[in-house]
Amino acid sequence: MEGLVLNKDNVRLKVEAGNWEDAIRIGAGMLVEQGCAKQSYVDGIIAAVKELGPYIIISEGLAMPHTRPEQGAIGIGCSLITLKEPVLFDGDDSPVKVMICFSAVDSESHMDILKMIVEFVERGLIDDIAKAETYEELLEVIGAN
Repeated sequence: MEGLVLNKDNVRLKVEAGNWEDAIRIGAGMLVEQGCAKQSYVDGIIAAVKELGPYIIISEGLAMPHTRPEQGAIGIGCSLITLKEPVLFDGDDSPVKVMICFSAVDSESHMDILKMIVEFVERGLIDDIAKAETYEELLEVIGAN
């Protein structure tokens, strides 16, 4: 996978989150730490899920938290977290164990991130990504080394 989007700074494995909102605060909070988004972006994702339902669940076990750039995206960024215990979203009975959050400033700049996510889903990697215990194991699963 050329131009790997993930690195040690934007991956956290086996995160403990009490519920979906905690999980988004952790995953999207990493975008704030990276300087890619403002706190308002994190709040915007949570508000959108509360208003629109779990539109961010894109595949069995996988959610892709994001919202509109004007909610506080500063740059292109992404984070991947796996959850120690899966979380449920209101209105969906599919437990989420992997979250890939991203921020983008326009509709094109995050295509590499979307391609990566589609590849993970098409290759059936979500369960294996969720099981990875270390960053090195994650890289092996996604075939990045």
